[in-house]
Parts: sequence; C-alpha cells; structure tokens
Amino acid sequence: MAQCVVIADEITGASAVGALLQKNRSTVCSLVSSRGLKDAATKDFDCLVYSTNSRNLMPNQSYQMVFYAGKLLKSNEVKLYAKRIDPAMRGNTCSETQALLDALGDEDRVAIVVPAFPELKRSNVGGYILVDGKPIQKSLIGLDDLRPAASGRVADLFIEKFRYKTDVLYLKDLFHGSDYLANKIKACAENGARAIVLDCTSQQDINTIADAVIKSGIKFLAVDPGPFTATMARKVMRALSNEQVSSQKIFGLIGGSNPLIAAQVEMLRLEEKTLFVPVKNIALIDDDQKRAAEIERVVSNVVARANDYTTVFAVSDHLGANAQIIMSFDKVLEESNRSRVEAMDLISTAYGQITHQVLERCPNFKAIYSAGAEYTVAICRELKSLGLNIQGQVLPLTAYGQLIGGPYNDLKYVASASSATDPDTLVRSIQYLKRKLVL
Repeated sequence: MAQCVVIADEITGASAVGALLQKNRSTVCSLVSSRGLKDAATKDFDCLVYSTNSRNLMPNQSYQMVFYAGKLLKSNEVKLYAKRIDPAMRGNTCSETQALLDALGDEDRVAIVVPAFPELKRSNVGGYILVDGKPIQKSLIGLDDLRPAASGRVADLFIEKFRYKTDVLYLKDLFHGSDYLANKIKACAENGARAIVLDCTSQQDINTIADAVIKSGIKFLAVDPGPFTATMARKVMRALSNEQVSSQKIFGLIGGSNPLIAAQVEMLRLEEKTLFVPVKNIALIDDDQKRAAEIERVVSNVVARANDYTTVFAVSDHLGANAQIIMSFDKVLEESNRSRVEAMDLISTAYGQITHQVLERCPNFKAIYSAGAEYTVAICRELKSLGLNIQGQVLPLTAYGQLIGGPYNDLKYVASASSATDPDTLVRSIQYLKRKLVL
C-alpha cells in the first residue's frame, strides 16, 4: 500500500502534484479510475494520486465522490493523506476537504490549508491569495469557490462554507520559527479547530509550516496545490530518523566580487534562514600568518554557529565591494608583487582549505555549493576528489552531482558558473540540495 495518498479533483492537477512527489525520489501512480484504487498493480507505488474528476460537480456530489475514495484508500500504512486543491481555488474546496476528513474518521484530525504555490508566484497573505503580488480577484483566473465569500479571502471561505471550526495563522506567526508555530497549531487543534489556514509566501515558509506540523504531533490532512504536500511527504516518508535528518547541513562558498552573485546572495538571505560568514580576501593574499589566521577565523565561526543553521555560507567581503575595498586590494597586490591570476589562485585555494577544514570539524555538512570554476576546482583538489558525477541540472549553468573518489566520495554537490544570471540560482540550488538531503 502507498505511504502517501493524494486526492485531487481533476487529472492535470493530480499529475502536477505527482510530479512534485516524484522529485522526492518516490514512485508515483496517478489514477483516474476508481477500479485502480484496489488493483494489485497500484500497491507497489510509494505515492498514489487519485483524481475524482469532480471539479464541476455540485458540492454534495463532489463530497460523495471524495468520501468514497477516502474510505477505499484509508489504511494504517499511509503516512500522509492530502487533498490537492486548485491554485486559483476553483472547484469545491471546502466540501471535498470536509469529505476526506469525514472518510478518515479521526475527530482530532486537522486540515492544514496552505493555499500557496511560490514557483507559480502564488502566495497567501492575510488570508488573500496573491498572484505575482496582486489579489487574485484582479487576475484573469477563475474564482469559482471564492465568489460566495464577500472578501475573497481563503480564510473567510473556510469560515463560511466549512462545516467544522476554522482557525487562521498569519505571517507574523511564521516569523517566530517552527517551534513557536508548532505550539500555535497544537493550541488551535486542542481548541477544536478542524481546519487551519496559513499564510505562506515562499518555500522557506512551507518548510517552516511542515516542520511545525510535525513537531505539534497532531493528526493532519495536507490541503494545498502541491508544494506543501510534496514537502510533507519528503519529511514523513524518509527512511532516516528525525534526529539524523535534522542534523544534516549544507555548506556553501561564494568568492570574488561578481554583482550577479551578490544579487543571488541577497535573494538567499531573504528566502532562507542562512548563516553568512564573511571572508576577508585581502588577508588571504597577504603573508602566510595572516592567511592562516583568516582561514581559522572563518572555520571557527562556521563550526561554532552551525548548530543553529541548516545552511551556512562563507562569503567574500568583496561582494558589493566599494571603491575603498577594491583600492586596498589592489595596493596589497602591488606591495606583494603578485598578479591578479596569482591572487585568484591563492584565494580559491584558501576557500578550498576552508571547506576541507569545515567538513573535518563538522561532519554534519553533507552537501556543498560553490559558484565559479576556480572555486569548484580548488574544493575538489583539497578534498582529493577526481571530479563530479553529474546527476542533474538545477538550472542552466548550474549542475548537481556527487564527488568522485577521495575521503568525501559521494558528497552531494551543486556547482554553478559565475555567469549564471538567474537571481534565483542560489535559492533554487539550496532548495534542490535540501530535497536531495530529504530536509
């Protein structure tokens, strides 16, 4: 029997959430016929996504179809139940969510409603769905199920049309972290809420919500367009224990002064909770004593604070450098009689040494990110690796693979070209690595 069961109201949405689940390295079966629900051929899949084709039916009809499917698919082996809803709230959102809760039969199970799809620029803020920052009412997308709600808020939709009690949690509740949010969710459940609608603007928000739901210990039903379901599946279906997974970390390094990469770093700073440790590049091309001291300072900072972060970066202080820093750098070059090529070799080698020492002193780092060919080569050289076993593309000019050979064989790695222009490159690379680490 599948460990993850998703019920959707139409086949394209069902297939879309199935594709997100497949990214978790799960096997996925998408069905349109109820005959397949108990067919032996579907029992070997990790995830089963079933479409009731009920979007255009009357609410009572769609309730019956989802209720029937939920009863058939209920099993003690299932770790995650989810109701896939349309990103534009088309269809019978409330009646079908209610039907699946009723079919599962647990009076303390709570629907966690996260009506956001960040990659499609759909967010939920203050209970309102925003498309590319604008209220969905001002878009060309249909609003079938939102029209009866005077305000157009998802929260109001559930309060008006959902049979059971609904509570709402806002962005301010997410800002305090997963532990705080877990207590809020648990309190809502204890006070009788059967649906909790949450604000969400990014994948980081989705990760926070997912961690909070797990920490709360409540029985839940995921209700969303797909990203929240896929994130929950990654967390509840993993083979590793919670302690093993939560200890895994990503280490990245950014050298040089490329303004494109500086913009990517700022995007990561906004989207993900990340520790950035600055590296003084001038110290790396000075005398050996200053070079060694700077490497030790950076490594010690990373190791000392790593427990509080999943993602840690060593970042050049030349990113966004002003004229004074550049002039100071040029002066050191002149005084040391070094060319820019020699300086780059010294700096990239130092970043490789920083990476090596971080991995030695903090074994919880299980994945690496680097930007720029010279830095990737330096890391491979320091880790005694032959190169990368390329296994996928994150974005154009950004590849995923694993190290070949050496003491860190199979270490997960994303290498990005310094000419990668997409401002989301760094954010998407870290999210890609998190999926590979099952974070």
